[in-house]
Parts: sequence; C-alpha cells; structure tokens
Amino acid sequence: MQRRHFALVLLSFVFLLTIVFPSSSSAAASDVPAPQATLLTQVQPLGEVVSAVVLKYSTNIDGASLSTSSFQVQSVLNDVYTDRTVTGVYTNDSGIITNRSTHGKYVVIELDTQDKNASTLTYDATSGVNRINTLNYYISQKKDFATQKKAVIPATAQTVKATDKVTPIVDDFQKNTFENKDGFKLNYFTFEPKVESGKTYPLVVFLHGNGERGDGNGVNLLANAGAVTWASPEQQAKHPSFVIAPQSPIDLEHKFIWADEPRNSAVADLVRETALKYPIDTNRIYIVGISQGAMGTWRLLEKNLDLFAAGVPIAGLTNYEKAVNMYAPVDPKHVEVLKNVPIWAFHAVDDTSVSPKNSQEMVAAIQAQNGNLIHFTEYEAGIIKPVGHFSWVPALQNQDMIEWLFAQKK
Repeated sequence: MQRRHFALVLLSFVFLLTIVFPSSSSAAASDVPAPQATLLTQVQPLGEVVSAVVLKYSTNIDGASLSTSSFQVQSVLNDVYTDRTVTGVYTNDSGIITNRSTHGKYVVIELDTQDKNASTLTYDATSGVNRINTLNYYISQKKDFATQKKAVIPATAQTVKATDKVTPIVDDFQKNTFENKDGFKLNYFTFEPKVESGKTYPLVVFLHGNGERGDGNGVNLLANAGAVTWASPEQQAKHPSFVIAPQSPIDLEHKFIWADEPRNSAVADLVRETALKYPIDTNRIYIVGISQGAMGTWRLLEKNLDLFAAGVPIAGLTNYEKAVNMYAPVDPKHVEVLKNVPIWAFHAVDDTSVSPKNSQEMVAAIQAQNGNLIHFTEYEAGIIKPVGHFSWVPALQNQDMIEWLFAQKK
C-alpha cells in the first residue's frame, strides 16, 4: 500500500514538472516568431514573373523537415485569391534561389513560373501599355516542421503577407531623368558595370516597344529581356558594359515613339551626355531596339553616324513617315546612308504587327548597294510564340549576335 502511495506521489510530481517546466523543444517552438516574407521575381523573355517566396526565420530551419506541401502560397489580384504551384522548398543562408538545401534561417519556396498568375504585369489593351500589378501574396504554413535544433514549429491558420520584392539585375539599374536644351524630359535607367580605374567600357542603348511606355515606372525593364540581357551576370562576365534604357512617356502626340521628335534627338543627346559622364569607349556605343524601338534604332543610326558603332533593329521599319498598316517602302536616301553601317536586323515572316517586308526590302536594298556589313535573321512562320511580332525573344538569346555586336568598333 505504501509502495502504491509512493508511486502515485511520484507520478504527480513528474506531471507537475511537465506543466511548470515544459520541454525545451516545445518552448523553442512557441518562441519562434512569424517569418518575414519577400518575393523573388525574375525577368524572363516574356516579362517579369514571381518565381519564389523567401521566408526569413529567427533561427535555422531543418530543411529535411520541409516538403512542397509545407506551405500554401496565394496571389490576390482584383480581389481574387489564386493558388500558386509550389515546385520546391528548401533552406539556405542567402535567401536566394539555389535549388538545394543548406543550413540557414531562410526558407525558399520556389513557384511554377508557368502559372497563369505568375506574371507581375497586365496588358491594358485600351492604352496599349503594360501595367504593373500590385503584388499581394499570402503564405500559409500547412504542416509542422522543425528548427535545426529539432524544435517543432506547428502548422497555423495565420497567414504571412510578403512585404518586400527583390528582382535580380533590374534592382541594379538606377533611375534618372534627362532634360534636353528645349526642356524635354526623358526618364531613363542606367546600369553600371564593375569599373576598373583607367579602363573604358562599351555602352548598350536599349529602346523598348510601344507597350513599355510609362512615367518612369521601369516597366521597360520588366516586360521583356531587352534591357536585362546586357546587364546579366553572364554577359557582364564576358563583356562588361554600361547599359541605358530610356522610357518613353505615355501620350498620343507621337505615334512613332522613338523615331519622332523630340524623342529621337533626345536619345542621341542622352547618349552623348552619358559618354561624357562615365568611362565609355566612344568607339563602342551600340543601339538595340524592338518594334517601335527598332524604328528609333534605324533612324538614330541614320542620323548619328558619328555616334553608334552598330545597331540591332528587331521587328521594325525604316521609312516610318510613309507607313500604311505598318509597312513603308524603302527610301533610297536611307539606304545610301546606312549601307556602310554594321547592322543585324531580325524579323519573323508571320509578324502581323509590323510587316516583315520592311526588313526584307531594306536589307535587300542595302545589299544591292554593295553593303556587306548588314546581317539579317528571318524566322519562319510558327517559330515565334505567342505571336510572330515577338521576334526579340529568340533574337536577344542569339549569342552569335551578341558576340558580333561587341566586336564592332567605329
């Protein structure tokens, strides 16, 4: 009887200890605050997408305790909640996409960039421009997981809202405003390479298309890879260079946003000012343009033979003043000026926005005048997706063209 009484007293004492002094694992779990959430985006050939969410915890997380079902990620657009597809979950100490787990406080939740709601942009057909979406992302923890010290962090019904956004390469561009002698203002974005004292560097000028007009909102860096291609770590490792990307304002006064004045001459003036401001190799200034930017490229090359070493017009036309349904016959005066300029033009035969005859006829006319510095890549029907006009998608991935461009000198 005494033994039984003693055993009951002992059990009661142990029970009281577990109430007053809970296990260290449980205590640690209750002490872990909600994480901070940051969106990671990337500019792909068809525009910026949210590619991952990064959660920053106050302690290291056990990556082995995580799975793709540990979290639910939802985006909210126009009050509609939509799930994003989680493709990978892991930990690291950097908070960037690494595709593998290492010890760290960051949990990286990779997302399917093919999701319909992955894009950060919405095309406004009324105004003809891409609008930047307000990014509302909410993350829910659906399953328990553990810290590196094996303390359990229990699933919770509470959600965490992403409050920050990181966009590699784009974040390295700096916004500026140029004003010409007549008071015309032009927003533009500048990327600076790692500069060594005493060295000069090429300059790449990128002119966007009609859909990237804006008030300095940087959509011209986001809607396609036209600017970031040249500033990417891969290209900078091979060809360190400055990059400037002007952004045309939104108005209805100038149908041809980069070919018309005052924009056309303002770009040339901006380039000259940039060449004075930075250690630019003035024999290696290049211009690349897509669609309306290609029209500006043709015209800037023609009017500034002393400025540019080479140009890459993609899906554009030259004699825009005579354009009807985005086709214009070649002006022999343009041919005479451009026949000795290094140019690599691109177009798709099924481009229904800007007729491929513009590029075909211009290239043929230059070649007929013994112009042997022009290159032309024409894409067959059905190659360019989602529409034939987007020939800049493969063109900007053409490493042969990139190597050719940086080899050009005045």
